[in-house]
Amino acid sequence: MRQDVEVRPYRASDLEQTVAMWRASKQAAFPYVAVQQIYTLQNDTDYFRDVIAPECQVWLAADGEQVLGLLALRDDLIDQLFVAVDRQRLGVGSALLAKARERSPDQLRAYTFQKNGPARAFYEKHGFEIIRSGISPPPENEPDLEYLWRP
Repeated sequence: MRQDVEVRPYRASDLEQTVAMWRASKQAAFPYVAVQQIYTLQNDTDYFRDVIAPECQVWLAADGEQVLGLLALRDDLIDQLFVAVDRQRLGVGSALLAKARERSPDQLRAYTFQKNGPARAFYEKHGFEIIRSGISPPPENEPDLEYLWRP
């Protein structure tokens, strides 16, 4: 089943719903990252509002007013790409990735934890290649991979 979605710019009025979706998706995706599990809703809200929203281009996948996913770009880096847990594998992530390619058509980079099999499969399905393995910066300190996409 494919999910038809609108990809639109993030608005400050989207904060509460966006953070709720992002937080639930992160917690489901990273059960092995202790710090992700202990962040409070207020921690996530503050970080999204004070760091992600002002420093990135943020796009939302939406069905009407319901936020289904988010993409945050810093130049050619996919800083955040998350889809609501109950909307994964329905084309939402692909729609957000298409927006990223539109905004950065020459190349895109992304990082994901080595243990994040679904994210790795998503990026590899969409033509990204691993160019580096390492350890994510604190506070996560998890083995990670850097991916690169070029047309």
